[in-house]
Amino acid sequence: MPRTTLLRAVVVFSPTRARSLFGVFFPSAAHPRVPLRLHLARDAEFGLAYDWHTKKLADEAMLGGLHAGPPGFKFIKFPSTYRSFEIDNQTCVSRDGLRVLFSATFQFQLPQEWVKPVVMKYASYKRWHEVVVAAGRSAVQHTCSLYEVQSFSSSRGAIQGAMEEKLREKLEGPLLDGDGGVYARAISLQLSNVQLPQEYRDAVTEKQQASEDITLAVNQRTQETTMANTELLQAKEEAKKILDAAENEANVLKTEAELRKEGIDYAYAQDAAVYTALIETATGTGLEFSANDVVAFITNRLLEETPGYVKASLHKAETTVDPSD
Repeated sequence: MPRTTLLRAVVVFSPTRARSLFGVFFPSAAHPRVPLRLHLARDAEFGLAYDWHTKKLADEAMLGGLHAGPPGFKFIKFPSTYRSFEIDNQTCVSRDGLRVLFSATFQFQLPQEWVKPVVMKYASYKRWHEVVVAAGRSAVQHTCSLYEVQSFSSSRGAIQGAMEEKLREKLEGPLLDGDGGVYARAISLQLSNVQLPQEYRDAVTEKQQASEDITLAVNQRTQETTMANTELLQAKEEAKKILDAAENEANVLKTEAELRKEGIDYAYAQDAAVYTALIETATGTGLEFSANDVVAFITNRLLEETPGYVKASLHKAETTVDPSD
């Protein structure tokens, strides 16, 4: 018998013994013949049984495997593994009104205990998936509006975390029990490929250039100030050296002048002493020297000691003869 036929076979129970099919064992029934229907749920699926005769849903979803039920029942199936959805090259409006181009991917999953509320509210997987995607987009857009465009480059990790928290609130509800959300478990969210608007990038470039210009100007001013201070210190040092040299030279010249003065004074004092002794010695010997004779003698010595042309002027001293002499 083909596989498809076996999966939809009708099993009839005997009142005296139990039959087995595909390893599924059924107990004896109270009635002579009880027909059952088999349905298969794959390993990666949940199956919620629905009896279209009575219009009733089972209370719990089944895991993957072969399951029996009354004639007319079927499974409303949902994937049991997590799903991933990519928001590719979308734009959102930041808090300061600029559009940011971004891509994001989020993962979600339907827990087994939430299958029946999902079927009651959305009827099918397709409809539920559309609502989950819309809620995920809304969470990302809402979070984007809370941050200024600058934060997308400086605090990208914080924005991604905030988007994931908002996604969890949107999917699982305020109390994270599914109620108030869309009965989906948020797994994670990744924010990628963020592109800031061109006008913002231009403004950042201009700001960086202006900041670099200011830094350069400050550095140049510092360098020029340092150079000026250095030149001022050098000028002060040079002036101090010149002043010290001038003071030293002046002190030397002063010392030399004082020494020359002392020498001249000493020489004149010696000459005066010699001339005085000469006059005193010659007195009474008939070789008396008058004052004019001494002056003439000094003049001759001066002419002898001074080379070159000498211009001299002698003024006759007025003498007064005392009549008593």
